[in-house]
Amino acid sequence: MGDLPDVTAHYSSDGLAERLIAILEASGLSRGQITEADLHSVDQMHLRGRIAATEFLDSLGIKAGDKVLDVGCGLGGPARMAATRYGAEVTGIDLTEAFCDSARQLNALVGLERIRIEQGDALAMPFPDNSFDVIFTLHVAMNIADKVGLYREIARVLKPAGRFGLYDVVAGSGEPIHMPVPWATLPEHSHLVSAEEIEALVNAAGLETERSEDQSALVETYLDDQRAARQLRVEKGEPEPPTGAPVIMGESFVQKQKHIYRNLKEGRIAVRLAIFKLKED
Repeated sequence: MGDLPDVTAHYSSDGLAERLIAILEASGLSRGQITEADLHSVDQMHLRGRIAATEFLDSLGIKAGDKVLDVGCGLGGPARMAATRYGAEVTGIDLTEAFCDSARQLNALVGLERIRIEQGDALAMPFPDNSFDVIFTLHVAMNIADKVGLYREIARVLKPAGRFGLYDVVAGSGEPIHMPVPWATLPEHSHLVSAEEIEALVNAAGLETERSEDQSALVETYLDDQRAARQLRVEKGEPEPPTGAPVIMGESFVQKQKHIYRNLKEGRIAVRLAIFKLKED
């Protein structure tokens, strides 16, 4: 999965769950009152946050009782949403132990201990063949160099006729991106490829494309609206809403967010949503 020590070092941080809970408590919530929905402001760090996760997961057709796998689950936000929103039987897997520990703690906080969290490599997952009805990734592939191995492994553990969905940052114009970004500090740790290349690799792994669309314009509008709202709060002297970005991205989070915006505006990156179905034998 890319260079494993580099990936884990980039994302590892002590006490993530407690620090995120403290952010929510500082906003006026008591620990015993925090719900899965309350966590969205600190556990949905992908572009367009909760809105994108809701639209994306809805598009996968998840049903109650479905066995669902979140590959690269991070803090477990989308996994918790899938379990709560659809009544699915959800498993998450992530390479970074700090994320897995925090995901388990946050699951317990909101009464979702039934979600299974595994620490492991997406290129060698500890699951039998044909294990899951639905598999998804959100902002994961840019950390993985071996995308052939990633999509073959996803196809292996997906049931025949099962669905795989991705919501990912992809390469845009081919120009070098401004660094650092949320998923990498150095260029050699970022593994962006074009949307067309990703789709071809997923197809080669045995999955047929059902839907593939560029969501860059939606993300740009969202980020523009966020910047305008932030400026308005400054002018009115209002506090910022709770966010997990400083905790998850570290001290350089402001610079990373600015670079995401600039890279997107300059066409150096794009955002892709795609849904695939595994061919039946």
